Amino acid sequence: MSVSGLAALYLVQRRNFLLFHGVVEIFSILVAFGVFIVTWNAREELEHPFVVVLGISYLFVGGIDLLHTLAYKGMGVFPNAGANLPTQLWLLGRSLEGASVLGAGAAGLIVSERDLLDIEWNDRSLGTLVTGFAVVVALGLGSIFVVDWFPRAYVPGSGLTRFKVVSEYLIVGLFAAGLVLVARQRETFDERVFRLLAASLLLTMLSELAFTFYVDVYGFSNAAGHFLKLGSFYLIYLGVVKTGIKDPQRALYRALAHREAEARKFKKAADYSGHSILITDRDGTIQYVNTAWEDMTGYDASEAIGRTPRLLKSGEHDDAFYDELWATILAGDIWEGELVNERKNGERFVIHQTIAPLLTETGEIDGFVAIHDEITERKAYEERLESDLHTSVEQLQVLARVLRHNIRNEMNVVSGTAEAVRTKTDDTEIEAMTTRIEQASERLLTQADKQRAIVQLLLEPSSEVTLQLDEVVGGVVGRLTAKYPHAAVTVDVPAELELTTIPELRQAITELVENAIVHAERATPAVTISAQSRDEVVEISVTDDSPEIPAVERQVIAEETEIDALLHSSGMGLWLASRTVRQAGGTIRFEDADPRGNVVTLVVPQGRTERATAEATQTRSSLD
Repeated sequence: MSVSGLAALYLVQRRNFLLFHGVVEIFSILVAFGVFIVTWNAREELEHPFVVVLGISYLFVGGIDLLHTLAYKGMGVFPNAGANLPTQLWLLGRSLEGASVLGAGAAGLIVSERDLLDIEWNDRSLGTLVTGFAVVVALGLGSIFVVDWFPRAYVPGSGLTRFKVVSEYLIVGLFAAGLVLVARQRETFDERVFRLLAASLLLTMLSELAFTFYVDVYGFSNAAGHFLKLGSFYLIYLGVVKTGIKDPQRALYRALAHREAEARKFKKAADYSGHSILITDRDGTIQYVNTAWEDMTGYDASEAIGRTPRLLKSGEHDDAFYDELWATILAGDIWEGELVNERKNGERFVIHQTIAPLLTETGEIDGFVAIHDEITERKAYEERLESDLHTSVEQLQVLARVLRHNIRNEMNVVSGTAEAVRTKTDDTEIEAMTTRIEQASERLLTQADKQRAIVQLLLEPSSEVTLQLDEVVGGVVGRLTAKYPHAAVTVDVPAELELTTIPELRQAITELVENAIVHAERATPAVTISAQSRDEVVEISVTDDSPEIPAVERQVIAEETEIDALLHSSGMGLWLASRTVRQAGGTIRFEDADPRGNVVTLVVPQGRTERATAEATQTRSSLD
């Protein structure tokens, strides 16, 4: 609004007040309707109630101001009304505007302080708001035009009534209170819009004060009030109408503009994340996909939004698979797994998918976000690798059987030949050499048997069974004492000690006891087998009086060095025992016996739950 324009308007006011009044009021009416139009067209983007309530109210404020203009003294539209009617309409319009500012400010403050920015202005809520304003305005106009209940506001000759003056002060109070509430939510507005709105409210209050002491409706005080009203509505025009037409969301509500900036930032981050991202509502309807998802599936965002992820369904998974998936995420948990989907062109692809629920502030599920990584090539490579590994294992098993068969046959020939040589000679030195050949042959045959047991343990893991430990140990001792009658074996195992483990544990105990007997240096090897249950595990100890187990064998068995350090059968047997107990989820422990000998302890979980925990612990340890 230029200075020359104000000067021209002042001259018009001096020469023709009625024209001046009409120009000012028509301008304010157009601005009021403009505010309503901007608000109405931006209603789907506006969540904060302040702008919505105030914008809707200006439709009715502008309508009452139009009636006020037509009823003004000298217009001739209501020839018998005089100056009282336009003054009453003025009070009704200003009261509605002041109450709307206060109500909108209160609603906005409640929403801002409670952070309730999820209001959806649908046809029902807007219809209710418009109907409420229409009812109030209809009652006000009815009290003026129909039943004449509205108090007189102007008396010719004496001027304004006490009711009019008091009402103007009350209206000023409404605007002042509304300004305070708006100031408390300043951060939610665009800064420029807030300043213009605050200045407009201040000018409106000054305008209302100017209307409290005029006598002549064409007088100076009345003119001053209209100039102030013109300035007030001009500021509204600058802040809402002019700026709002260019960018209504930014002009009306800063939080919305901030949200849009955050949304753009999110989209940029999602596009550069390197992952395919999809967001749905609670029912599974797609709300957002990033460019990586478009590239992966072949569908544009416009083709996907509004549909469900079923458009990628390949038929590879049954209903139970999807039922389990939905049950997981609807329970508020994260689902993670692999899916075989189908691109737009019909090509199948494999993804690793993680789906997480999106929760509201009250903890309710509002939607889901799914992150996909395509692993089609990796799965194909794994399948090839698994196939090659399976083929290699089969070939190694065949080779092991052939070698074992050939070794046994050849060593039987060697052993038989050595025995034949020994029986045909009286030379004690030759007899000693043939005996060593026979013993070496027997050790090689024993190692071949252990190799077979190791291969079977590694390639064919057994199912768990329930074992009575005293019975297992009793069976082992019975077989070994029959084979080695010179050994003294003592058993200290509690009766009815039960554990759930793999059946190969029997072989592990056998290896420990036989190793202790075979490598004893005394004529009567002393071996003690004891067991105890403690802290959900069973400890099975084999104590002997044999020479100390070499450190290199302990290191190999503890997996501290390479297996090629096992140079003789004792190491092979202990390694087999160690692998067996590890397969059962346990550990092996070495200690020195007092005064000499070894204590080898197998620590085995007593049940399935304990073993699962032990295996998880071992896995974490290996990863660490």
